[in-house]
Amino acid sequence: MNKIYKIKDLLDIQKNTKEFLMMDEVEILEDNKAMGKKIFNEDFWIFKYHWPGDPNVPAVFQTEVMTQISSILILGKPQHNNKTLLVVNSNNLKFKKKILPNETLIVYTELLSFKRSLAKFSARGFVNDEICCAGDFLMVLQEDLI
Repeated sequence: MNKIYKIKDLLDIQKNTKEFLMMDEVEILEDNKAMGKKIFNEDFWIFKYHWPGDPNVPAVFQTEVMTQISSILILGKPQHNNKTLLVVNSNNLKFKKKILPNETLIVYTELLSFKRSLAKFSARGFVNDEICCAGDFLMVLQEDLI
């Protein structure tokens, strides 16, 4: 299994601009499990605005990293080309540690079920092997509207 997606691949799969791509690499570990990472370099644009003097990654960006990495388990499959996954629900969100400039968030995600275009995921994020965020997500698969 172990397919690895790099930024170019992820931009082809994920319908975001490079500035809002919240993953740098995703590895499919099993059919329903993935590990991905986002490197938050000190020049990451949000650090200029989020708590000047105490820059850190906002919880909403951590959530976006978890959902984008999770989505690759579905969108990375050829039969789901030209489709989009939209978050419709999130539960059990936890944020336990600040993510600072020059830190890398590693996310482990699992696809719990995928029925009738609804995908359930559970994800956990770590920095330096310490858990910093977690959440459960429900996403819906949509056809491309173009």
